Amino acid sequence: MAAVPGLGKPFRIGGRIMTNLILRRFCLMLLAIVSAASLVVAQSEPATTPTIKSVSKITTAKHQTITITGTGFGTHARYIGDSVYISFYDETKKWEAGYEPDNDTVTLIVNSWTNTKITLGGFAGAWGTSGWTLAVGNKEEIRLWNAQGAGGSFGLGCSTGCVKKTVTIAAANTSSELRSSPNPSVYAEPVTFTAVVTSGDGTPPDGETVWFMKGTTVLGTGTLIDGSASFTTSTLEGGSHSITAVYGGDSNFAKSTSWDDDAAPLTQTVN
Repeated sequence: MAAVPGLGKPFRIGGRIMTNLILRRFCLMLLAIVSAASLVVAQSEPATTPTIKSVSKITTAKHQTITITGTGFGTHARYIGDSVYISFYDETKKWEAGYEPDNDTVTLIVNSWTNTKITLGGFAGAWGTSGWTLAVGNKEEIRLWNAQGAGGSFGLGCSTGCVKKTVTIAAANTSSELRSSPNPSVYAEPVTFTAVVTSGDGTPPDGETVWFMKGTTVLGTGTLIDGSASFTTSTLEGGSHSITAVYGGDSNFAKSTSWDDDAAPLTQTVN
């Protein structure tokens, strides 16, 4: 078997002579064809339709952390504004946020967007104007599209590639902490009880009431100013007294007591 000049050492396959160089060229051509075909198939496949597993508590606050978990969200850079991939629609008050096809002027703060979790920081833009706010009990419809797909189009539909979930707006959690001074005290000495009410969604409004309780007996009340309310008394008898503070809540902030979260009532000792 003679070598073909310029083509290297020959060998035999199925009774036909091919050179190493010809075989290499054939393999490279085949690889290129397969790669091109794979790319065409990949480009023609639609983006995955998302699924929503959970949505964290949504309150009435403008700035709050909202976490959406699931699958098939795709990935997107953080942004403040509108997009074709997510919509928040208040079914109760009939307004929408964050959806570009509908030219929403209330926008969304998107802190992160991965394939399995989206974290929002609340609302921006025209929030608060024209009654565009959230209220406890409102129904909020969330629509999502994969961020690597085409997204949605004008209107409130949720068809191809879209998933939606409706949640109810809830009051913001609060926490109440109670302290006293002096403690211990002596009989007939004025003792000041101070309650501090906080929330991750902002401070409850000034002017709201905190009750200071000894068991089921109301010792007195205080008015919130910058999240703090105080009450002073000199009528406690000698001995130990279990005192608690109760914040009654309102339409935006939930009720809390100073013994929440497994905290024991404050013990005031009067000598």
